[in-house]
Amino acid sequence: MGNGSAEDPAALLEQRQAARERRDFAAADAIRDQLREAGWLVRDTPDGPQLTEAPPYQTLDPATLAPRWDEPDRAEVSVVVHVAGWAEDVGRATRALAAHHRHLDYEVLLVADGAGEATGRALEDLARDDPHVRVLHLDPAIGFGASMNLAMGQALGRVLVWLDPHVEATGDLLGPLLAALDQPGTGLAGGWGVTTTSMLEFEADDGPEVDAIEGYLLAVPRALAAGVGVDPKDRYYRNADLDYSFAVRALGYRATRVEVPAARHRHRGFHDTDPGERDRASRKNYDRFLGRWKSRTDLLTRGFRGYHRHR
Repeated sequence: MGNGSAEDPAALLEQRQAARERRDFAAADAIRDQLREAGWLVRDTPDGPQLTEAPPYQTLDPATLAPRWDEPDRAEVSVVVHVAGWAEDVGRATRALAAHHRHLDYEVLLVADGAGEATGRALEDLARDDPHVRVLHLDPAIGFGASMNLAMGQALGRVLVWLDPHVEATGDLLGPLLAALDQPGTGLAGGWGVTTTSMLEFEADDGPEVDAIEGYLLAVPRALAAGVGVDPKDRYYRNADLDYSFAVRALGYRATRVEVPAARHRHRGFHDTDPGERDRASRKNYDRFLGRWKSRTDLLTRGFRGYHRHR
């Protein structure tokens, strides 16, 4: 089976397994890295270790990626996109940004959260064709909240913008958000806002002042975001924006809804997710939101009518 060189991955795999069996994990990790450099990934399965061809990109270990909050701003805007699949939607969104923001200094961070090799390759193609785009590849998936925290911690724009891939700019999408955040006391801005009178139901509201900004398009100054995180337990996106909005507003800032030029396409992260799993994850996020904020009636812009759990 060869002499264990990089050209003989099967022999290296046997050596790694022998190192693991004698609990020499440092040697096993070194062999794993050697295989990765040779273009192979090792996956440990119940049936034993398996080799698969490595994709043409490196996946990141979130534990080794230091946040960059202390670094100076290097762009006007960082657009952060959580990608769980559907690379064609991401491509449509990033191409629309490029078409309508030629004179804006911005970057796009695509955080591929266990999105799979096909999606990862497609995102790398986007990054190759668009200098604004860079990709953070995560495998296995860590969920929406942890992914957004990681990506925002790597972003270097003065303003951070969450963008869902189903939103397509049809004009200057980012300019109205920047203008809103330039108003004293505004900590959040977005294209879609909601209000509530009970915290048990939220309704779309044209604002301008709202209780929360929907995460489909949400802007926050980077200096403010440095002290406010997304709940890492929110593995699914729904209701994470409510919690984040209330966390920013609890610091004394307003949330402002503004008109933006955008088309909204099928939200495949919602419609193409198993309904049972979607509802369970959404409910868990919502229950954590209520547990944290139900007593903060001072944060409601339209008054408070008391709690009446009806669902």
